Amino acid sequence: MIPLKELLQQFGKNGKHRLLISNMSWQGLERGTRMLAGVFTGILLAAYLGPGPLGVYSYALSFIMLFSPVINLGYDTMLPRDILFEKEKWNEILGSSALLRLAGSLLAILSIEAFTWFDTSMLPEMKTMIRVLSLSFLFYPFDVFDIWFRVQMKSKNASISKITALVIINILKLYFIWQKAPLLTFAWLYVSEFIVNGILQFSFYIKTEPRKVKQWMATTQRIKFVLREAWPLLVSTFSFMIYSRIDQVMIGNMLNNEQVGIFAAAGKISDLPVALILVLNSTLYAYLAANFKNNRELFNSQYLLLTRLYTILSYLMLLIVLVFGGWIIAIYPHSFAAGTAVLKIEFIGLVFVFNSGIRNAYLSLSGNQKYLLYTTLGAAVMNILLNLFLIPAFGINGAAWASSISEFFALFLLNGLFPKIRYIFIVQAKGLIPVGLLKGI
Repeated sequence: MIPLKELLQQFGKNGKHRLLISNMSWQGLERGTRMLAGVFTGILLAAYLGPGPLGVYSYALSFIMLFSPVINLGYDTMLPRDILFEKEKWNEILGSSALLRLAGSLLAILSIEAFTWFDTSMLPEMKTMIRVLSLSFLFYPFDVFDIWFRVQMKSKNASISKITALVIINILKLYFIWQKAPLLTFAWLYVSEFIVNGILQFSFYIKTEPRKVKQWMATTQRIKFVLREAWPLLVSTFSFMIYSRIDQVMIGNMLNNEQVGIFAAAGKISDLPVALILVLNSTLYAYLAANFKNNRELFNSQYLLLTRLYTILSYLMLLIVLVFGGWIIAIYPHSFAAGTAVLKIEFIGLVFVFNSGIRNAYLSLSGNQKYLLYTTLGAAVMNILLNLFLIPAFGINGAAWASSISEFFALFLLNGLFPKIRYIFIVQAKGLIPVGLLKGI
């Protein structure tokens, strides 16, 4: 194994460390702003709405997200790779991706409309909420600009767009909480954030690349390539959405909206650390991809190092939540106190989320995306079955255990069953017992 000091020096070679630090700083600022805004306005919104109405909103949001994989076809993992490895075809890559996203957005909205139309058991209030939230899908194609900026190490543009939209919408949320606005208002605000962000992303692209947008093209060849290459990722993304979102839908159907609200409030806290993984991975992806292509030994060492660092970080967070979980959940009103146990259980699952932080990047770079299909499909089935047994027996705590067990199963254990990705299992097993991290320092 390459010593830690040497590895850290490798990350900063060739003057790239300034770009890495700049991009990481902007993405960190974006995630930090989102985290602070989410906690602050989230607490006030939860206090204003209470568990019941918050449960309606959370149920509707989880419901529409089950259809979201149709939009990007799971191609988000491969799009940065294709931009980096096929630089001469950037125009057809971006044009074809944007067109596919637009078509996927319309298909997802129509599918949601069909489901809500034929579901006679769903309350009219819930149907309206779902239909309004689904309109946000129309602006998902603008994410192409976000991915382009991040791959080009220009995260400043993407981050400014998202921060601006976030700040504007959260100020409006505070105003409408003060005005005691109806629940549906906050659904429209959710959609509005996508509108503002999309306009700003497009404006920055036009400003920085004034001629390139005219060169975009959608080709039949590229569309066929994406559909052929991305279908395993599409199914795996669907499976991921099922095992990450189906719990709130099942809680709503098997218990009530109040329990959904409590479960969702705890989930908002456990979602915050995942932002750190997203910032680090999106910043380091281009560098890791280059090393995977040109220096496999260095890549393997960096993969193991990052896995160990991520896992240690998850252990520290788990310890904090186990000790101070009651005080952490107390940021919400007392009516959400039952979420303390849910929060602790979810942070157990986060150990395996952090431990597998580089896994998807490795599968994409090595051309083994199909194993995402196998592992997430298995996890989705397991999560549904566990929820069917655990929710009636243990309520929302059972749903939390179902999620954590499914994460262990999908993100760690199943890697060892397939010879071609057993290397991932070995790296993550070493990461879970990171005793070798300090060697060579």
